[in-house]
Amino acid sequence: MKSALVIVAALLVAATTAHAARITGLVVDGAGKPVELANVRVAALRTGAVTGTDGSFSLELPDGVFTLEVSQLGYHAVSLAVTSAPGLAPLRIVLREEPLPVSEVVVAASSFGKAGKSEGPTLRRLDVYTTPGGAADMLQSLRTMPGINAPTEGAALYVRGGDPHETVVRIDGGEIGHPYHYEGASGGLFSTLDTYMLKSAFFSSGGFSARYGGALSGVLDVETQDPMNIRTVSVGANFTGGGVSAGWALVPDRLSLVAAVRASDITLLDKMYGSSREFMQAPRSTDGAARLLWKYAPTGRLSLLYLGARDRIAVSAHQLNYEGTFTSRTSSQLGALQWQQALGRAVALRGHLALQHYDSDWTFGASAMDQQEVRLTGQLDATWAASPRHEIATGLRFARRADDLLGTFPADSTDLAPGAPVRFHDTRPRLQNPGAYLEDKIRLWGPLYATLGARFDRVSLADTWTADPRAALAWRVDAHQTVRVATGRYHQPAEPGYLDPVYGNPSLGPLEADHWIAGYEWLGEETNVRVEAYRKRYDDLVTQSSDTYYANEGHGYARGIDMFARTRTGPWTGWVSYGFLDTRRREGDALTETPTPYGVRHSLTLVGAVQLPGMWQLGGRFGLSSGQPYTPVTGATYDSTRGIWHPVEGPHYSATMPVYHRFDFRVTRLFSLPAGLGLPASGVSVLYAEALNVFAVPNVLEYVYNEDYSAREEVLSYFSRRMIVAGFALTW
Repeated sequence: MKSALVIVAALLVAATTAHAARITGLVVDGAGKPVELANVRVAALRTGAVTGTDGSFSLELPDGVFTLEVSQLGYHAVSLAVTSAPGLAPLRIVLREEPLPVSEVVVAASSFGKAGKSEGPTLRRLDVYTTPGGAADMLQSLRTMPGINAPTEGAALYVRGGDPHETVVRIDGGEIGHPYHYEGASGGLFSTLDTYMLKSAFFSSGGFSARYGGALSGVLDVETQDPMNIRTVSVGANFTGGGVSAGWALVPDRLSLVAAVRASDITLLDKMYGSSREFMQAPRSTDGAARLLWKYAPTGRLSLLYLGARDRIAVSAHQLNYEGTFTSRTSSQLGALQWQQALGRAVALRGHLALQHYDSDWTFGASAMDQQEVRLTGQLDATWAASPRHEIATGLRFARRADDLLGTFPADSTDLAPGAPVRFHDTRPRLQNPGAYLEDKIRLWGPLYATLGARFDRVSLADTWTADPRAALAWRVDAHQTVRVATGRYHQPAEPGYLDPVYGNPSLGPLEADHWIAGYEWLGEETNVRVEAYRKRYDDLVTQSSDTYYANEGHGYARGIDMFARTRTGPWTGWVSYGFLDTRRREGDALTETPTPYGVRHSLTLVGAVQLPGMWQLGGRFGLSSGQPYTPVTGATYDSTRGIWHPVEGPHYSATMPVYHRFDFRVTRLFSLPAGLGLPASGVSVLYAEALNVFAVPNVLEYVYNEDYSAREEVLSYFSRRMIVAGFALTW
């Protein structure tokens, strides 16, 4: 019986083949040009073909009448009835253009955020709240994104080989120079912006458009909440502090207020789990934010944002062979006025004016510094949707920065103790940076889109104008796949600390970087995959000079690959992020291109979560990275005049710390409280418990030494102990 069925099947196949007809044709656009990679299919037979570079295709079909479907991204699909028979003349099929508007296509490489209807792995408020190990902090949660190669546990953004000063942070259009609590030389531990205030965040790790200036490596552009018709209050607390937040429609659809205040103190946490540090004064911080929104017309609105933050700390610190008390007090205030107005259906205007005041004073051994910084920024942007294939944007920017740095630094960087010879700094630079940009987002042909632009900026002290051309190209292969390439030039003024009139060079010019990026993305309903290769070339970096203390004689490079994959299947969701980085620079006192202290070669993050019945969620995050480069100490010499030992150092950053790895686990329960005690029933509220560093891995932060450098000790990171933090957030 079985052999009979095989024979019958073979006869049917032979009969079908014998009566098959070859259908050929040409697919062209309205101008008669061939359309490449168009899909030609017969759905009833589950067969099809793809057109070649000349627009031609070929199909074998059995005799009969069939519906031929022809489609390509950027064109209207065509369906036509075809009678399959031997000798059928070649078909000529014309596709009319139906391109996606340029506003709906993400052309920029290395960007994460919302643009039109195309959305990648956007950083939203809910993502920040639920990311395991992120401490419900915006900047900590960003560390799971590709392009950030962080060498420490802090919140600072180390973007593709650049230090935190190379990334500009904007909140409601205004630039904020110090967005951290407990800030040190390489960034801080947490964001000064309460996550409740977050609406969305656009993050770019390179190749960003001409709209942004003053940054060599990256951009973080944050928009705060703007609800007009809600009335809600939230109260939250955990082992380290608590806060209150609210959104209140004062006049529905016309006037609204969003506000949040919070305070933190780690005293309870240290009593429960001990500390890797000896605190003379436990770290304490407070911050508050408020945004007033006025919708003065259906097409226009104004908003006023205030953000204030304070923190203080006194801790026993050890650097090289000196141990002393590090004390710090900081305060920061930001005010930002934002305006948006639509003119008809084609033109949108957007402007902002922001003022930040930052004040910090710290002491450690022979060093003491009082820093005051005032930043004033203003920008006016105009976007014109000239046609479905052209979106033109232009803008003017003004920035003024006034820095006062008063204090003392050791004359010898290896002699840190009180009584050491010092240099007195009185640096008061005033920088003015006017600029302008113009860019055109254009559909070049079919599924090929580009953003072409340039910006021009002036650095006042150096009396230098910079011209930065930038370009990005996106090929929409189909509805899911996009290939992107980008290149551009970027400039950034030198940091104020280098501009001291006595121990610096006020005439330092801007630093420069060139970006080249190529990447591929798959974007589906539940899956997003990205792979990008990049290279940055640095020039005019700041180096030490025997003639002028500092000079623009440095150079270097950063190159690597970033990969990101995110998916959701039923109740499961997760993503993996990996970055490979190779970077070297000649800067500071380096005589050649050497590794950098923030050049972490490998960075891997795995995040997973599952929704369980009863509104429970379990999530985990595993992070692993190569050790941070450091300069080893190979010996010591004795200074009889000072009675101290000085280290003999090996080659710059020629050694690396041990591999860093940590696993965090989080349990979350969503619930609603019934009415009682004079309160109404609550909205969706949260109860959570988070275990940080579940396996208590003793990650090394740095090395310190005894008095004569004959013995080395490990300084462990703050989270090198297992800690469980529980908390809640109630909403009405």
